[in-house]
Amino acid sequence: MFGQKKQTAWFFDSSVHLEAVSRLLYLIEVGEPFGVICGSDGCGRTRILARLRQETERTGKLVVALNVSGLDEKAALLELAMSISSATRRGMAWHELVLLLRDEIAGRIHCGVQTVILIDDLHRAQSDMAPFLRLLTALNAGCSISGSRGKLTVVVATDRPLTNGLALESLLQIQLTPLNSTESADFIRALAERCRLPAGCLDDGAIRAIHDMSLGNTARMARVCELITVLLEASPEIQVTAETISAVMSELVPRAVA
Repeated sequence: MFGQKKQTAWFFDSSVHLEAVSRLLYLIEVGEPFGVICGSDGCGRTRILARLRQETERTGKLVVALNVSGLDEKAALLELAMSISSATRRGMAWHELVLLLRDEIAGRIHCGVQTVILIDDLHRAQSDMAPFLRLLTALNAGCSISGSRGKLTVVVATDRPLTNGLALESLLQIQLTPLNSTESADFIRALAERCRLPAGCLDDGAIRAIHDMSLGNTARMARVCELITVLLEASPEIQVTAETISAVMSELVPRAVA
């Protein structure tokens, strides 16, 4: 589906990510309408949403995951409607899509089903998504008026805080931070095992170097581990040290830290 990106099923249980998931699960459980995850690219926003979806679906809620990268507000509304209602048709007008969404969500409310909408990569949308988000908050308000507060929750992931008054709609704003050196070491060892690297191929100096050069960013550390995997496939006898990491990074900096 256009606008969607491949999700990974692997989730690293760092304290930063676990706390974020726990807080968002509580937000959904108590029926709050809106939450935001902020953090730089590679900090784990998408992984958190994937874990949140997995945990939330276990409780019988309807979860819709929508990546709005490259979409404008009309395209995002269409993708959301198609995910919720089989009656959606391409070419429907904005007001038709709004009415369709309203009726579908109202029907689920009548059946006691909570709807959770997870929106990823808001900062990569093609246009200002404020009208789209305000529409969702209006649907929330409609739920409250009908006496069914808490039946629609929206969680947004972006690289920056929301503006234009939307921040006031969010009752939970999570700011993700890079992993510290201890958690980075755990992450790198777990990733090395996942990549089936030989046991002990990374010494402590190499692990510290990966953390320092990646600044605790999980995506960057994952990229370095991919490069090490390629290196060991070509030269399996190599012991990876801090000097090895520096050499690899100096040759591939644009690809490794972009």
